[in-house]
Amino acid sequence: AYEMMKKLGVDEVYCLSVNDAFVMRQWGLHQGLTEDKTVGGLGFEKVKLLPDGACQFTRGMGMSCVWDSERGFGERTWRYSAVID
Repeated sequence: AYEMMKKLGVDEVYCLSVNDAFVMRQWGLHQGLTEDKTVGGLGFEKVKLLPDGACQFTRGMGMSCVWDSERGFGERTWRYSAVID
């Protein structure tokens, strides 16, 4: 999907989640993403993973949610995609 998006003219691909940077890194590794190990690198070579641990960005976008029954997850984010020009 990443290569197809790039062919369509998309400059960058980001994945945001209400998690901390450590969880996001492990998720990226389990997805098979290649780490950018250069000095000053931003995590992974292609898809950039953005942690929103305090849910501030997600709340600001109006995309936060809490499950009706308590499952121990707390505040999360709806799944969505956006093209920002």
